[in-house]
Amino acid sequence: MAAEAQKIADNCPLIKEVRMLKGKELPEHGMNLFWNVGKGAACLPVCVMVNYKGRDDTDEVDFAIVGKGVTYDTGGLNIKLQMMEMMYQDKGGSCAVLGALQGCIELKLKKNIVFACAFADNAIGPDAFKPNDILTAMNGLTVEIGNTDAEGRLVLADTMTYVQRHFKPKKVCYIATLTGSSIVALGKTTAGVY
Repeated sequence: MAAEAQKIADNCPLIKEVRMLKGKELPEHGMNLFWNVGKGAACLPVCVMVNYKGRDDTDEVDFAIVGKGVTYDTGGLNIKLQMMEMMYQDKGGSCAVLGALQGCIELKLKKNIVFACAFADNAIGPDAFKPNDILTAMNGLTVEIGNTDAEGRLVLADTMTYVQRHFKPKKVCYIATLTGSSIVALGKTTAGVY
């Protein structure tokens, strides 16, 4: 997925920077929540940030969009008992962010926008994070893991903190597949917006 993000950004003069934090670079930057979600997988986690500069008059970032990109979600050690075969779709938030990036490039949008994708596999393995682990987020708060299948909020929390600290956008939004309850409430063809 990181390679796809790079491919979209390549050869676009409006892209100021593509920044990637891979594997152990995440905890080196204080992104311990994100790292713990993906550290048990064969494919290490990566945070991709594309800085789109559509305005020449300022370096100020108008907006940031952060996407949950759990590329496959087994549920971790709190393994999913149902519908695991559909969990490749848990990257839908980051896929939507990449779609928005492609749209901005094609429209040559006159805004400065950071597009951030939090890619990780929530896998089972000897290094997988566990229920009752206490982790320190990038913002300094601690989180006790109650269920390893509540991983999306962890990758989003650290990514949003990183984006806010390093790019200082005026506004931030996120896109995620955080709950199956939306399907119960709205069906399979309508997205919940809060």
